[in-house]
Amino acid sequence: MAKLSFSRLGFMLCAFLLPGLIGTFASFSIPAPVIDEQHQQQALDAVLAAPDASAQAAAITALADQVDPDTAAIVSNGTAPLAERVAAAERNMRAEVIAQARAEAYKIRLMVITMTVLGAVFGVLLMGPERK
Repeated sequence: MAKLSFSRLGFMLCAFLLPGLIGTFASFSIPAPVIDEQHQQQALDAVLAAPDASAQAAAITALADQVDPDTAAIVSNGTAPLAERVAAAERNMRAEVIAQARAEAYKIRLMVITMTVLGAVFGVLLMGPERK
């Protein structure tokens, strides 16, 4: 029976656990931009769906806490009709969500590359020098 090699066992654990950990951590940040877009869209929809002027004013005021500042400014500081301001805010919000998604994707790729390189280095260190 072969002798148990702790360095080889450690290497095998790294080979299987690191990709799982990378995927787990990455999975937390993948849906973030989409969820953010959904919440912002609900806030913008609430402005148009307000039943009266006071409810509409309250919904516009609440935008400052529910959407990004420049999207809220488009609705609250604009002079165009409200439907046009909300449409412009939606376009702005979607452009920002796309930029946010690209930034998240870059961070995930960077994390995967870094963890892969570190895992390879750790695996090589665990294997140690060749013994004769």
